Amino acid sequence: MAKILELVGVLNSLLVIPCNGYSQKDFIFAFTVSGTAAIADLNVTALQGQDAKLPCSIDSLNDNITVVWMDKHDNVLYFNENRMIDDMRFAMSKLDRNWDLVIRKVDARDEGSYRCVANTVPIKLKYYQLTVFVPPKVNLETSSVDVDAPEGTSVILYCNVTGHPSPTITWSKRKAVEPKNSTNAVKLPEKGDTLVVRNVSRYSDEIYTCSASNGHGSPDHHEIRIRVRYKPEVKTMQAKVSRYQGENAELSCIISGYEKPIMYFAKDNYQVQQDITNHKKYMYNSAKLAGSHDIQMNLTVYNLQDDDFGYYRCVAVNSLDRVEKYIELKELKSQTTPSLTSTMWSNTPEIDIYSTSLSPLTDKQTRSTAEVLKPQLQDNRKNLAAAEQSTENSADERSIQFLSWFLLTVLIYTL
Repeated sequence: MAKILELVGVLNSLLVIPCNGYSQKDFIFAFTVSGTAAIADLNVTALQGQDAKLPCSIDSLNDNITVVWMDKHDNVLYFNENRMIDDMRFAMSKLDRNWDLVIRKVDARDEGSYRCVANTVPIKLKYYQLTVFVPPKVNLETSSVDVDAPEGTSVILYCNVTGHPSPTITWSKRKAVEPKNSTNAVKLPEKGDTLVVRNVSRYSDEIYTCSASNGHGSPDHHEIRIRVRYKPEVKTMQAKVSRYQGENAELSCIISGYEKPIMYFAKDNYQVQQDITNHKKYMYNSAKLAGSHDIQMNLTVYNLQDDDFGYYRCVAVNSLDRVEKYIELKELKSQTTPSLTSTMWSNTPEIDIYSTSLSPLTDKQTRSTAEVLKPQLQDNRKNLAAAEQSTENSADERSIQFLSWFLLTVLIYTL
């Protein structure tokens, strides 16, 4: 009885089809309701964007049969080979006794039941169930984007996904400094479209990835970066730098922070400005350290003078705080070492070896001079030995001392 009512419903729908050049009687099938209809149910699946084909083969000795295709809303799609709707994606593939319905680039809205009806005796009615698989797709408009979060707070991430059947959503994370295809990514146990990240810190600057899959098409992914806002940090490379006047000095510090800090050096109450027109007195340069978000800032001070020495401050400022560290630039003083030669001769009696008199010295004068010089010679030998052991005297001074001792010895023995 149910089958008879179904056939009557089909007939009624055919009676109300707009004519479009056909008379109403063309839509009335000559069939015997009491006959047995040949019905073949078939499930057809297709991936969104592909073509779907619903085959309908009519075995009949009568070549003048009428075939009608209808959708789940009882809309007539085709009357024989004549398309009755405006949707150009629907087409009839007629070959011999095959009246196949083709739907090009199927979409999710095409999913549902279809019927192929032929006015054979008995009437033939075939049902089709079309299932359209939709690959997963992340809806970027309703999913989370990159987040700036204060240190210590919790962040909720959303990943809105469409697809049929409903996709499974998984999460993973990696360090922001690592490449996208990093093997160090960590899979998280949480599943679903929502992820809660608790108590974020400055050391957890990470990228979270939601991945959606449903076994049809390729999985879809969406990345969300959590940037943690925190106060600046400043570390000095050296707390004290010592140089002589006229030399150059480089002061360095390492700065981190997000939002990215404003960075500069200051001396006294003034910010040190780079001035390339002032004989390159000050020169800044900075570089990001590999594998981190730290920045090394350097200040080079050229041709140091009295006013350049003192305390410099490495300053970092963002919207959360201002931090600074001191670096002392200290002047090295030159030290003058007294000459050992001058010490050797300071207590030696003056002898006029260039006397204008050419007469030889008497024996008494010779003995007197020797007696005066011998004690001094012994002192000079002691001083020379001490000078050779001292690491503070230069090689030139020792050479002069040795030469002085040698000349003095020759003079004494000559006399």
